[in-house]
Amino acid sequence: MLQQLYQTQHAAKQFWQAFQNDFAQLKTLSGQEFVEQGNELLRQFLPEMTLEFVGNWDSGATLVFTAQGITEYFHQVQILVDTQPQNLPFAVQAFRHALPNVERFEIGIGDWRLNVSDILFHIDEWQEMPALEIAFTQDFTEEQLSDAQNMTFIMLDHILGEYNSAAKIGAVDFVETADDDFEPLFRLPEALSALWAELGRTGVYPQEEWQYGVAQIEEDEEHEQDALVLTRNQSANSLLGRADMAWVVSVSCQLRNGDDVETAYDLQDQFNAYANLNQQGIETLSVMNLSQGVRTVFAATSTPEILFAQAEKLCQQFADLNAQTHCEYDPNWAHYRQ
Repeated sequence: MLQQLYQTQHAAKQFWQAFQNDFAQLKTLSGQEFVEQGNELLRQFLPEMTLEFVGNWDSGATLVFTAQGITEYFHQVQILVDTQPQNLPFAVQAFRHALPNVERFEIGIGDWRLNVSDILFHIDEWQEMPALEIAFTQDFTEEQLSDAQNMTFIMLDHILGEYNSAAKIGAVDFVETADDDFEPLFRLPEALSALWAELGRTGVYPQEEWQYGVAQIEEDEEHEQDALVLTRNQSANSLLGRADMAWVVSVSCQLRNGDDVETAYDLQDQFNAYANLNQQGIETLSVMNLSQGVRTVFAATSTPEILFAQAEKLCQQFADLNAQTHCEYDPNWAHYRQ
């Protein structure tokens, strides 16, 4: 995954260079033409990205980069914004932000419109994440129902913001009828914020002393389940969902005897010290696979290149444990909630 990050950084810099070279000509175009040609240019370097234009050149323009809600490409959006040249004559924004005053928001296909008031929701917790049940206030044909469900996901991007919609909603289930506790969809931002706060996701870096929880999973050969012991930094929960803590670096090592176990704890202590340095990251989880004799430690970070480089040095230092490091983009901390 880290190699993809480097490739994306290179492609983003190439895009910005090409964009600056063409900007004088692009600025003379109408808004629609600017978006069309800007996206043609962007697709040459990062084909999964989309450029949108908000405002106007005279009173303040903003370029919005979006991954159309596809979490797999969110890191490309962030890298495009992080690599923007200095002193651009416009603002640059990562992801579609939530729209204000969405009580009458609607989208449509042809002549058919779906209004936010046509959609009701219920929010609850499922697997440590907010989950939605969605119902419609009108009857649809089978084809219309499929379109309405797809349009609802688009609405969530606009109501919650693209990043929050993907990273802070764990599941969406469409139901036929709404219960009495369902609410109009335009109230979802307030309800999501309240549940997110109940889950302890303040975004504030935790102060020592941190709290840890331990869970054990028994071996089940029939279901190919290894015996695991998981130790989770419960205090790290406050940072789940922060866009700058979406990368996860892990280090795994092989344990053959008791001495290896003690050495693995030394590796973990050093790795965690690097991860927690200057609040640029935080240790999240350690997993002891008793069946395989493997211990893996995880940390979320805002500086994956730096932490990964430190982890590689530790792997060399602890080569006797066959230590290996890995990096992935994990915006809703699926590794942490396993």
